[in-house]
Amino acid sequence: MVVTAKIVNPDPVSGFITVVLDGESHSINAGNKFFGQALEAFRDENWDAFLSAVNPTIRLNSLYANYEGIEVKDGNMFVFGDPVHSTLATRVLSLLENNLDCIPLFKFVLKLNLNPSKRAVDELYTFLEHKNLPLTLNGNFLAYKAVRADYTDVHSGKFLNTVDSVLEMPRNKVDDNKEVGCSYGFHAGTIEYAKGFVPQDGHLMLVEINPADVVSIPVDCNFQKLRTCKYKVVDEYEIDLSDPVYASRFSTEYDEDVDLWDDEDEDCVDDNTYCDYCANVVESTCEECDCCEGCCDCNSDEEDEPEQKTEIQLTLNLDNKPQEIPWEKIKVKLDSLLNHLFKSRRPAIAMAIRRDNQEYKVYEIPYGNLLHYTTNHDAYDIYKEMNP
Repeated sequence: MVVTAKIVNPDPVSGFITVVLDGESHSINAGNKFFGQALEAFRDENWDAFLSAVNPTIRLNSLYANYEGIEVKDGNMFVFGDPVHSTLATRVLSLLENNLDCIPLFKFVLKLNLNPSKRAVDELYTFLEHKNLPLTLNGNFLAYKAVRADYTDVHSGKFLNTVDSVLEMPRNKVDDNKEVGCSYGFHAGTIEYAKGFVPQDGHLMLVEINPADVVSIPVDCNFQKLRTCKYKVVDEYEIDLSDPVYASRFSTEYDEDVDLWDDEDEDCVDDNTYCDYCANVVESTCEECDCCEGCCDCNSDEEDEPEQKTEIQLTLNLDNKPQEIPWEKIKVKLDSLLNHLFKSRRPAIAMAIRRDNQEYKVYEIPYGNLLHYTTNHDAYDIYKEMNP
């Protein structure tokens, strides 16, 4: 980047920074929460980091260009080519600012896209924009519901809402007219809305809802409640929800539809069987040496051993042996590695590496560091992908 002008006042109250990069002026004031990051980047002349602090959408665009049918660019989000409400792009930025994974939000978007009602989709954006209810890891969201002392619903007393109960009715039995306040369908809402309906000795329950099952957002309560055809009661109210993402306790028929890549983390298990010598995926390995049939020589006669080894040396590409790669000596640029991990659908690894290095001015790391975040075989695959 070409810097043609730069002005800085580091005062934490009245300060500002202005930099002209490639003919375009970029400014940030002390009142901005990213001012400290921008000032540090300015002093280091790290203009990419400076732009990221001044305009967080740059970070968003670079880290999450797309997730299957979802594309985020220029501060907007598109699902299968169609623009969606800016609320979602704003929430992506919020998750990034808190170093949280965006995958739950992307799963929410894909589940919402499975909702058969365009009206319900548009209205649910409004509901989330005003009340910002938290999501679950599998793309559902959480809300509150008032019930009677015996845990039945307040209106009819017919539906039991104890923890782990799943309540469902035909979708066409739920009123989809937002102009009608009290009508047919299961109701849930914000903490403010639900508390107002708790009767004497009643209870306030936490419910989990698939966005594909939302039918309407009535306007009579300032978009604080919704009607749905299905939900699960997951807990009784104790504290207000404050975190942006929670574990899910409600498996739905759409979960597999939105798991478009595996969320790789320390708990993920690779079901493939690998040869310990050539690292190829095989049907089975020797119990003694963990090698495939072509590489195993455990049962070979002594006179046949030299011939077998010669055959292996002629047919095996040494680059295919992960144990021969000098992991601690070969380095990779951190930005290049992170970009590759996101593009190759390894977001959890990328987020973990970025989190562990963001407080330090690290530009390169050894490939060997990957072994702290994934398996030996996957680390080797990443190395080969970046060094074909």
